Order: sequence, then C-alpha cells, then structure tokens
Amino acid sequence: MNNTTDQRRGLIILLIFTFFMVIGFDMIMPLIIGHYVNDIGFTATAVALALAIRQFSQQGLALVGGALADRFQIRTLIGMGVFLRAIGFSALAFANSYGLLLIAMALIGLGGVFFEMPYQAAIAVLTDEKNRSRYYSLNNTITGIAGAIGPLLGVALLRLDFKYVCFGAALCFLMNFGLACLIMPPIVRTEKSFAVIPAIKKISKDRRYLLFVLTMMVFWLAASQIDITYPLRVEEIYGSTDGVGVMYMVYAVVMAVLQYLLVALMSRKFSSRQSVVIGVFIIAAALLLTAFVQNAVIFMIIVALYAVGMVIARPNQQNIAVSMADSRALGMYLGINSVAFAIGKGVGTIIGGASFDWAKESGLSNIPWYLFCGLALISMLGFLFHRKQEN
Repeated sequence: MNNTTDQRRGLIILLIFTFFMVIGFDMIMPLIIGHYVNDIGFTATAVALALAIRQFSQQGLALVGGALADRFQIRTLIGMGVFLRAIGFSALAFANSYGLLLIAMALIGLGGVFFEMPYQAAIAVLTDEKNRSRYYSLNNTITGIAGAIGPLLGVALLRLDFKYVCFGAALCFLMNFGLACLIMPPIVRTEKSFAVIPAIKKISKDRRYLLFVLTMMVFWLAASQIDITYPLRVEEIYGSTDGVGVMYMVYAVVMAVLQYLLVALMSRKFSSRQSVVIGVFIIAAALLLTAFVQNAVIFMIIVALYAVGMVIARPNQQNIAVSMADSRALGMYLGINSVAFAIGKGVGTIIGGASFDWAKESGLSNIPWYLFCGLALISMLGFLFHRKQEN
C-alpha cells in the first residue's frame, strides 16, 4: 500500500467484507445437514461427505490459491472467488438430488480457493507484528457478531423455505463482490515473491512450520465438531432446528463479547503458543462434558465454554502461522496451513457424521465425544512440544 491511510482503509473494508462473508456462510451452512437429513432423507454420513467435499475443494486446493495470491492482484482474485461462491449458494437452492448437492458444494469450495488465501494475504500485507494479533482479534469479534446474526437469519428464512436461505447467502457474497470491484483499494506487496517451485522447496525444508501444520491438522479434527455433531446433538435435545440457531447465537455472542478483551488480557500474561495450549485445553474439556449433557441450558453453557476456548486459541494460531511464514512466499505458506485446515476439518466432518450414525445404531452415544476430546488433547501436547522446540 502507498500510505497509512490506504492501509487503514483497506483493513476497514476487509472487516466489512468479513461481516457479510460470515453472515452469508453461517446463515446456511449449519442448516444444511439438518435439511438434507431430516427433510430430504439423506444419511448424516452422506451429507457429512458432501460437506467434506466442500472443505477439501476449498482448503485442499489452498496451495493453488496461495500461489495465485503471490503472483496476481489480490483484489481481482477476491472478486472472482466471492462471485463463484454466490453461484454455488444459488445452485444449492435447486440441489434436491445428491449429485446436485455435490456439485453445489464443489462450486462453493472452489469460490473459496480464489478468495480465501488472497483475503488472508491481504490481512498479512496490511498489518505488522505490532498490530496483527490485535487486528485478528478485532476481525474475530466482527466474525462473532456476524456469526450471531447469520444463524438466526437463516432459521428465520428457513420458515419460509430453504431456497430463501440459499438466495440470502448468495446475496451476501454478491455484496462482497461489489466491495471488491468498486471500493477495495489495490493491495501491493512490498517484496518480490518466490516462484512456485522455489516456494515449495523453501516450505518443504521448514520443519518447524510443517510440525506446526501437522499439529493444526489434529486440532481441526476435534474443533470441526461445532459444525457437524454439535448441530445434530442440539436438535436431539431441542427436538427441532430452532436449537441450532440458539446454539450458534450463544457461540457467536461469546466470540463477539469476549474476543478482543480476552485476547488482549491473555497477550499480557502469556505467549501466543501458551495461549493456544490453554484454549485447546478448554475446548477438550467442553467436548468431554458434552458426553454427559441432556439438558438444553447446560448444553448451551458447554457451547459457551467451547467458544471461550476458540476465542483464546484461534487468533493466536493465526498470528503464529503468519509470523512463521517467509514473506516472499506468504500465500504458499498460508496455503499449506489451510491445507491442514482442510484435511483436519474435512476428515473431522466425515468422522463426526459417521461416528454420530454409529453411536445411534450401537447405543454407545458417548464414544464420539471421548474420541474428539482425545484428539484435542493430542493437539495440545503437539503445541507444547512445538513451543519447547523453539526454546
């Protein structure tokens, strides 16, 4: 960027972009599994596989998005991506067969390939070591606010028809398309980027970063359950989809209210990695406690606890990922991290759906929660080991 004013303007626009992106995504994604399982009649495993395809097509191709972000205009890539995602959500309105559902999920994921890594690279370019963690926490606060609005709006539109939810989500991404085309300033990198092959060689030799990525992969196996088994569990407790909206409202409100304050407090007392370890431990505790809950109010308290863990862990994970990256291959580094997210969350989604089906059939309803708690604890040990490796 040319000056501080342009940087500030760019960051503000990215916050607005985040607001509409999260509303659009969160108004529909938590409702997909309930709609296709309860209304269309697919199994939870089948729908989880479709959701995993969306995850893999987006984050699994993150290296492609990262390579594009390192070499092409960030603003143009973002515009292309959000427009393609708008098409994908519109297509979902007519996806009443499993094949059409898979196509719509793939379109939604491919849109993310174009905009996610450029979006992350834009934040990294426009911030520095002094303000990046604070900006991530502010960005996550906006995410929390939008995350509170999105599911409630989605449930309200669902009362009319599922198609209205799809078109509402598409409209949010079309608004972001307008932001990218008309308002967002050009985002210029100050350093010349590596070519693709040298960037891959650089990353392949960076053992510290690859260890961090592997640990993140295990983390997302457990953390993905807020999007798959938690919605299914809350529908069991409530007996309707209304509970899904309430759950995500609780989750988002905690994120919005505590994000900035709690991150600032933790940063004064702990390093980024220490904060991540604390946050992951809290998430593990919430997953374990979920096994014993039958009451709706207590369930929402556990969801709030889970959200506190994410409030502490997520911004610090993001800060670590950027701070460890070589700025000459920033997009590719962030792409590798996103691949870990794709594998972890995608596989976690499949395991979550399959384990939920299996638990219902076998009567061993608590096993999934023990499994995901154990995975969270393994990732916590990984973060501890990674911190020791740096000392």
